[in-house]
Amino acid sequence: MRIPCSDSSRIAVCAYRFTVKDYPWLTTWAAMLGYFLWKAPILMALFAIALLLICSFRWICDHLPYRKGWRRKTYSRSLLVVMGAIALLVSTMQPAHAIFLSGMEEFITQLASDSAGGGEGISEEAIALVFNVIRAVFLLLVAAAALFAYNQAQQGNDWRPIATQVGLAFGIVLGLDVITAIFVPEG
Repeated sequence: MRIPCSDSSRIAVCAYRFTVKDYPWLTTWAAMLGYFLWKAPILMALFAIALLLICSFRWICDHLPYRKGWRRKTYSRSLLVVMGAIALLVSTMQPAHAIFLSGMEEFITQLASDSAGGGEGISEEAIALVFNVIRAVFLLLVAAAALFAYNQAQQGNDWRPIATQVGLAFGIVLGLDVITAIFVPEG
């Protein structure tokens, strides 16, 4: 609960009285702050800058006559959830090691290096780039088809043919991986 600000010697002094309901949120804030200061200090510096901007914006809005009282108690809780989700996602990001078509990529890379015969062949980076583009296009097309199927279902149209196409795409990629694993020798 916020106690009204008192103006003593031109400095606004605001005090907050915490209740029992506030302690879980306070401990959550403190735990998240400590963890992310230890795990991702640059991210916390960015959040500190963002918090400074937010606080300055709130201070400006509090001094505008038509925006008085725009803050609610749920604002800080929503801010906690959003900042916590962003911090968790940023601190746990890892490269997306796509597994599908990796056996075929290794085989093509080995085939290109063996066929070069000591000369200039196709570079491994070019092969990796081509396979990453194939993976990205596949995932984007599957995502677009899934959104289109969802849109069709929301409009009352038949979404099953689109979902069948998505299933066929997954089946083809899995089939390619199985065929590669069966017919391409290890090593």
